Amino acid sequence: MLKITVGDLDINYQIQGKGPPLLMIIGLSFSLLDWGKKLPDRLAQNYQLILFDNRDAGQTSQSTRPYSITDMADDAAGLLDALKIPKAHVFGVSMGGAIAQQFALKYPDKLDKLILGCTMAGGSCSQYGDISGVMDGNLLELLFTPEFIKSDRAALEVFLKETAPFHSKGEALQRQLQAFATHNTCDTLPNIKATTLVLTGDRDIVIPPTNSNVLAAKIPKAKLEVIADAAHGFSYSHADTTAKLILDFLQ
Repeated sequence: MLKITVGDLDINYQIQGKGPPLLMIIGLSFSLLDWGKKLPDRLAQNYQLILFDNRDAGQTSQSTRPYSITDMADDAAGLLDALKIPKAHVFGVSMGGAIAQQFALKYPDKLDKLILGCTMAGGSCSQYGDISGVMDGNLLELLFTPEFIKSDRAALEVFLKETAPFHSKGEALQRQLQAFATHNTCDTLPNIKATTLVLTGDRDIVIPPTNSNVLAAKIPKAKLEVIADAAHGFSYSHADTTAKLILDFLQ
């Protein structure tokens, strides 16, 4: 784990692997630890991964003010600048996918290919799901199918015990929620120029799969892949499938 100053933030980040840079943007409340080990290890065989904690999460600074998803995209772009990386592929999941959309719109020259996982455009063109588990701590039921929880419960409980201390809480979580609530790219998605892969699990209750249909339809150079029997946390539960889809797309 390393820290670097970007604006008024000290951003906690990690670099793994060698190859073309791939910036990975995690979702609401989570830290870079929530990617787990399997997916990053697979991707790092071919790419230089840049994982980081968003503002108000993990070991990155807490914000001193309210902010927008576009501000969080500025953080991501600033991190690349601080690391002297002129251009990268970007993979964002959930709220991280919203950040990635705003990054693609504001910083097209810093973006190679774009990957949007289990995310949405926001606004009136989106279907909202259930995020109550973020507030009450029932994350397993929110992220995974009952079948996956049953078969992997012991490992999941260990994973959650390791990651939960770094999740956003209190005012920090409220600021992230407020930023995500105001995200809206319904009318600007056609302006995304990057070749785009849209990923979703077919059993996502947090951000229903219909949202990925909207993204794939509105982004000009987008391709949709639906992962069977997968929920919102598909990048963890279906890491091998996710890695193959991403590697095939980027190569």
